[in-house]
Amino acid sequence: MWARLRERLRRRSRGSGRDAGESEVGIGSGLAVGGAGVFALVATVFAADVYGAGSGGGAGSIRAGEISYHASEVSATGANYDCGVGNGPTTELTCLGYRSVLANFPDVNWGAHCTRPGDPQDHGKGQACDFMTNNRGDAGTAEENANGDELARWLMTNAEQMGIKYIIWRQRIWNPTIGDEPCPGESTVGSSPPSCWRPMKTLGNDTEDHNDHVHVSFTH
Repeated sequence: MWARLRERLRRRSRGSGRDAGESEVGIGSGLAVGGAGVFALVATVFAADVYGAGSGGGAGSIRAGEISYHASEVSATGANYDCGVGNGPTTELTCLGYRSVLANFPDVNWGAHCTRPGDPQDHGKGQACDFMTNNRGDAGTAEENANGDELARWLMTNAEQMGIKYIIWRQRIWNPTIGDEPCPGESTVGSSPPSCWRPMKTLGNDTEDHNDHVHVSFTH
């Protein structure tokens, strides 16, 4: 394994091909890296291999959750936290959830939206975010849908810590607060086991049916 990783680093240092994490570690810039730096770069490449960065990964390949908070420790003070996303303030818990997704999926450009003024549901309360898998309003490519699958699995895995009330993705809903069991290995597109996801009615287009974004609502 180490030989393969060293070979990948050697090829990337010559600028041959673009790989996950390249923009962050600056490979190809001619920067000399010491022993500690080599270890960090190898760790970056290994993480990309394991978690399928940018390609959605496979069932069971859940990214390690680097989450700095627990929902039980976050006060329910209402939608008054300036998170710098959407059209208005979010709750603190929603902002922490939003930032955690971006921190753990730096390879995916979600184009996220959170607060939606005038919405009577969670978006209007600053308690929900939409993570767009595409911004065209269509059903998405295989790679885009794989990104959504991986995000759904990751959210299901970390739902208690993040304070997640429910997730909607591709016309299905998963709601741990009413007893839906977490089974992230079965959350791929096209699967709808009763213990994981419940189907939702067709609303008329890919955006309303949540085929182009993962919706996540938070408990407060």
